[in-house]
Amino acid sequence: MKNGLDSLFTGKKTAGKTSAYSPGAYEERSTDEVNGDPHHEYAGDSPSMNGGHVEADALPTGASEEMKDKSGGNGRHVNVESQSNSKMPDKSSIAQKVRRIKNFVTFNDLPVRKKFLLFSAGSVFWVLIIAAIGLMTMFDMSSKSEQMVENIWPQEKTANIVIRKLRGANISIHNMAIFNDPVSIHSDYRRARETLRDSHTYLNTLLQGGQITDHMLATEQFSEPYRVLPVKDAERRETIEKVRSEIRELQVLTDEFFTTVSGKEARSGAAMGSRARNAIMEEISRYDNLTRDAVSILNDYSLSVSREWGKFTSQVKQRYYYAKLLIIAVLGITLVLSVFFGVFIARSFAKPLNGIIMQIRALSSGEVDLTKKIDQTSQDELGILSGELNRLMDAIGHISTFKKIIEGDESSEDIYLRLGNIFRDELGIDDCIIYEVSNSKNTMDIAYPPGAQGLAMHCRRDVLLDCELCRAKRTGLLVTSRDFSDVCKYYAGGNGDGHLCLPVIMGGKVGGVVQLVCNGMDQFDKASLERKVAKAQQYVREAQPVLEAKRLMKTLKESSLRDGLTGLYNRRFLEECCEKLIAGIQRRNTTLGLLMCDLDFFKETNDIHGHDVGDMVLKETSSVIRKSVRESDVVVRFGGEEFLVLLMDAAPEAIVASAEKIRAAIEETQVKVAGGVVKKTISIGISEFPGDTQNFWEAIKYADVALYKAKDSGRNRVMRFSSEMWTQERY
Repeated sequence: MKNGLDSLFTGKKTAGKTSAYSPGAYEERSTDEVNGDPHHEYAGDSPSMNGGHVEADALPTGASEEMKDKSGGNGRHVNVESQSNSKMPDKSSIAQKVRRIKNFVTFNDLPVRKKFLLFSAGSVFWVLIIAAIGLMTMFDMSSKSEQMVENIWPQEKTANIVIRKLRGANISIHNMAIFNDPVSIHSDYRRARETLRDSHTYLNTLLQGGQITDHMLATEQFSEPYRVLPVKDAERRETIEKVRSEIRELQVLTDEFFTTVSGKEARSGAAMGSRARNAIMEEISRYDNLTRDAVSILNDYSLSVSREWGKFTSQVKQRYYYAKLLIIAVLGITLVLSVFFGVFIARSFAKPLNGIIMQIRALSSGEVDLTKKIDQTSQDELGILSGELNRLMDAIGHISTFKKIIEGDESSEDIYLRLGNIFRDELGIDDCIIYEVSNSKNTMDIAYPPGAQGLAMHCRRDVLLDCELCRAKRTGLLVTSRDFSDVCKYYAGGNGDGHLCLPVIMGGKVGGVVQLVCNGMDQFDKASLERKVAKAQQYVREAQPVLEAKRLMKTLKESSLRDGLTGLYNRRFLEECCEKLIAGIQRRNTTLGLLMCDLDFFKETNDIHGHDVGDMVLKETSSVIRKSVRESDVVVRFGGEEFLVLLMDAAPEAIVASAEKIRAAIEETQVKVAGGVVKKTISIGISEFPGDTQNFWEAIKYADVALYKAKDSGRNRVMRFSSEMWTQERY
């Protein structure tokens, strides 16, 4: 092969060559050529470009001399007016100071990361202030609410419970005066005593603290217990003590009234005198007055507690109002500052970003203009991004068109050919070999150049028979002899030759290897080599998914027509190829024998030995059937344990003989399993096309009918279809 890789390792240019696959590709020219062309806008990393400004030394000769004359011969422009009148204010220095102040305020001179960090820090600062205000307000409200719930609410509830119990005790006293029944009197007395005792206990709990569980005597039920903290206010404690004192008096009056009423009970048979009635009414009046006083005191106590709820509500509203005003004010400040800094920062981004956006839009729409470059207006990341995008556009112009073309190629062989042509024409690489790996066979074939299977190779031919011997295929990494000459022991080139192997990854595995070879390792140019290799890798990466898709489609086409377990053809193959088979039989005017085979009692095998043994039986059965027929015959796994055998161009007597041969072979077959062997028999139904019917699928149905007749006749036999077996009028 011709050695054309010298330019890869020596950095020489291939003059006058552009890629046929990238419209608008430009020629790489030297610095002298660029400096000599006043109309050239961009030439890679030309030294004539310095941040978008043209230096005097980089101008054409005439322009450079003219500039030097105007600047005093030193290449710099001299401000004559400022030197002649040094006393005048320096407007340029003032403008420069203003610009510096503006850039300092808007972070324009800072890198992009610091701009956003400072802007984010300011935003976070104000957000933290807002959050602090909200949290302080929330914690204050939470503390107040907790105090109200733990102190005020239990006191108010306890006071209301005691009021209810005092009124209940009063009702019981009145009932004792009304009823003459001793049982009712004793019941009311007991209820009044227990009610007064509970009231006294609850008030004592208010003073000392504890848990209250209200016992409602009328329903004999207990309310949900709640905890009461001790009352610390001296005035309230005095009020509670006063009510307790009156409750004790009520207890004494209750006992006295019970004694009086009991005397009335003893005289229930005689008429009660007016003096006795007056005594009872007088005691009831005293009891009512004490009850009224206690209830009034407790009502005042409950109202005072309720007023604290009102104060709490007012405080909550007031603090919420002030917190809302503070949050609104801080939000306003944050908004103003964010808009102020955001506008200035956005302006510093707008021009370079607009240029980048225009280029990206042109790229997405396909209107790529490689001569149009983005102006670099700053030295920050945006300026660097603009320069890198200019170089990226050059590469995209080549590679994107290449990918579009190979996506429309018919096969992977076309892609290999196009990839080899790219290496030759675009990169100047003539000595290139592309190997295609067959992972299933563990072999390699030469895919480029076409027809090179018998030519001399740079590697030993052992790698074609065992692809694992290839270092690039085995490791999936770039292999080059630049740093270590004997990196691959199967490379058979000269001692002074340099080689580089790029693996082509497809589906997570190495599906191919691109080998580049040159002479003269001592002439390596590292920078040129890295650029060339990087570009070659870009083309390989773009081709990888397309190559994988092409190979996958080919594999899927083949695998969709075969059964995954047995390797036989499946019903889809029969559906797609039956027309061709029928056409061939009719054209040759021969007979097609159809054998529908079904294993006997196969379900028992799965039930007894398991499905793994069942799969072994199916594999062995398919192998026996395949060996029992000719190479030209077709064996199809029709479904489950059913197999269809198509005997091409067979005589009627040969069809029956083939069926008997299959049946006998299956009967003699032993499948070795753990603990013994499994033996099966098979039943076979036979039909002929076109002898039995002119419809191919109907002939399959006839063979199936004959199969079931064989099953009904005792299994392990061959049954030929006859018209008497078909009882239906139509198929």
